[in-house]
Amino acid sequence: MATKLSDTQTYLHPTVPLAIYAPGEFGKQQAKTAEGVLRYGSNPIACVIDATQSGKSIKELTGIDCQAPIVASIEEAASLKSGALLLGTAWPGGAMPPEWKADIVRALENGMDVVNGLHDFLEEDERIVKTAKEHGRQLFDVRKSPDHLPVAAGRVMQSNAYVVLTVGTDCSVGKMTVSLENQKSARQQGISCGFVATGQTGIMICGKGIAIDRVIGDFMAGATEKLVLEAAEQSDLIMVEGQGSLAHPGFSGVTMALVHGACPQAMVLCHRPSRKNIKGTDMAISDYKRLIETYESMAAYMRPSKVVAIALNTHDLSKEQAEHEIALAQKLTGLPTTDPVRFNGDILLKAILDRKNQ
Repeated sequence: MATKLSDTQTYLHPTVPLAIYAPGEFGKQQAKTAEGVLRYGSNPIACVIDATQSGKSIKELTGIDCQAPIVASIEEAASLKSGALLLGTAWPGGAMPPEWKADIVRALENGMDVVNGLHDFLEEDERIVKTAKEHGRQLFDVRKSPDHLPVAAGRVMQSNAYVVLTVGTDCSVGKMTVSLENQKSARQQGISCGFVATGQTGIMICGKGIAIDRVIGDFMAGATEKLVLEAAEQSDLIMVEGQGSLAHPGFSGVTMALVHGACPQAMVLCHRPSRKNIKGTDMAISDYKRLIETYESMAAYMRPSKVVAIALNTHDLSKEQAEHEIALAQKLTGLPTTDPVRFNGDILLKAILDRKNQ
């Protein structure tokens, strides 16, 4: 069974039990897709597959309170009635390790669909496609972008929706998580709030969206604009999942497309205090003030926008270190600051609503 992903694509039905595939990486940084789906996804979890962690608990390794077991093989996952194999690990560049393909074939042979968020598409592998057809299974390449995307033209500014974009000091600092935590806080207060997924993990969580980093450059901002306008038909407050960072030499183009495509009125700056250099480089991460000024000045080409709060990812710090970093960020910026996963995230929503109501 499938549900609509875009005008031309479908996604897995939310009742299908997942086997999350993270061989050798579960509980580590490269398995953030696995953790995102575990924490926020709607599909039931049958198990996690990682032979190096088999027998341990998901909570022990990630802090996520999920009772599903960690198993060693596709066959064990199939015995737990897994309906789909979700590839939960990715590296910069999004390439698929060749050794994964044998397990993907076994999953198809054992009656599972396969969900893939990597840049290497399942539908381009003849053996995988052939096996899927033989066993009547579906392949979901969620990073594949839809056809006929528009060029951005600032159309979001004609909408009445209030748009919030998460932006980062670097890539992989928690922008999707912060957007989802903001949505959760809003809904708990009875506020209609939409989430716009712009990356593969967000799509796997909410079942729709476009992976902006896979879109042809001319249409990245237009794809973002399209997603925001669609969300505005359902919600007055919209949280747009950020990608990359304007300061990252590899991913700044995607970030800029999101800034101008989303036309946000407010932004939340996300940071991981334990990281001192931009990921994959020896370049130091810029200070808060410089980054805030950069984001605000670039967004202002479309309409005025303010960074209204700081969200920290402190999962690898002690409680005392986390509290110190939160206090330091507040002192340096004068902005409300928290780690919304570790502590209460409602202050981020309050900052957004205060700005909205000005």
